[in-house]
Amino acid sequence: MSFNLNQWFADKVSENTLFYYKGSVGSERVTEILDKIEIIMDEKKFPLRERKKILNVFIELVQNLYHHGERYEIDNTFKSYGCIIFNNEDDGVEIISANFIKIEKLKVFTDYIDHTNSMGAGELKYLYRKVLSNRRFSEKGGGGLGIINMIRKSGNKLKYCSKRTEGENFFLVLTVKI
Repeated sequence: MSFNLNQWFADKVSENTLFYYKGSVGSERVTEILDKIEIIMDEKKFPLRERKKILNVFIELVQNLYHHGERYEIDNTFKSYGCIIFNNEDDGVEIISANFIKIEKLKVFTDYIDHTNSMGAGELKYLYRKVLSNRRFSEKGGGGLGIINMIRKSGNKLKYCSKRTEGENFFLVLTVKI
């Protein structure tokens, strides 16, 4: 059975969904998404402390879509493509981001998530400072702080799953509960 992006997306959007986006993720779109999330949280009267956590996680997830999503041809130009869904749940909020990723990057990414998920608060704080001070960055400008930051800010482990698409590509889904 082949992966169907539209079906996956339709299954994730529900009556609890406050915001969703599926499409190319350029710098203008990043700003638009973050502005919209702030408006929604204001309208729904989210407490300030919760807003800060949610916005921090959103910034990391949307930047990940922009910087690390595989680029696909859309309208004769190559663009990052991704999905983001903001759900209001009984026990908090759930933010789902998803993008295409090459198989060779998938293992590195999921191993890093597993490693950081296994750490306690003190270990995460130490790793955060270590990564911040080592000044090593990937070819796309990331240093690994985003994953650490999302775990620290959300207070929860990150969940992920992947679905094989065509060839050597996977569709990676990352879920953060706050």
